[in-house]
Amino acid sequence: MVGPGKTLAVRSLKDEVKDRLREAILTGEMQPGERIVETEIARSLGISQVPVREALRGLEEEGLVRSVKYKGAYVADMVLDEIFHAFVLRTQVETNVLELVVPKLTQAHFSELEAVVDEMRRVVDDANYVIQSGLDVRFHSRIIEWSGIDIYLRIWRVLNGHVRRFVTLMHPTYFSENHDAVVGQHEGLIAVLRQKDVELAKRTFADHIMFLWERYQLHRSKE
Repeated sequence: MVGPGKTLAVRSLKDEVKDRLREAILTGEMQPGERIVETEIARSLGISQVPVREALRGLEEEGLVRSVKYKGAYVADMVLDEIFHAFVLRTQVETNVLELVVPKLTQAHFSELEAVVDEMRRVVDDANYVIQSGLDVRFHSRIIEWSGIDIYLRIWRVLNGHVRRFVTLMHPTYFSENHDAVVGQHEGLIAVLRQKDVELAKRTFADHIMFLWERYQLHRSKE
């Protein structure tokens, strides 16, 4: 589940466990409704149950885990109404950040984003969702980081987690079937950023972020 037999690094055991469990949930390795057994996780990681319990509390605050009295912790179900609002709020955070970031962008910033897109382009195994999803996260999180507003990054990570989970569960083959298009979308985002037009950047990023939700809605309307 989360790397049996591997001892965790000393950063913060709680944070390490939380990161591993979060990734397992977001990539679909752990499915909605699946029970999370503290003792099993602690044993597989060679640690006590205390950091596991703390990690689960943190993930419950993020909406990825739910606790049932006398029964334990479970991977939370995906509630589509909440997912929609996660998309909307993520859009708001990124467009707010663009107002701060776009006027200050330099060639160094563009080069960093281009390097991420180059990695996207080189991914040979299109089925490797973890790699492709991780690169997408890196692309957008760097822009959030450049704002220097830490609370935006913290909120964005939670919202983006729900968006990633939605993509994993509802569009599991999107990246593999649309590899070139995904690369092209991010190239287009860089091209827009180079224009230094804040309003254009905000509209373009909003459309990009909401695209998969709208694609899902369109598909559902045809069923």
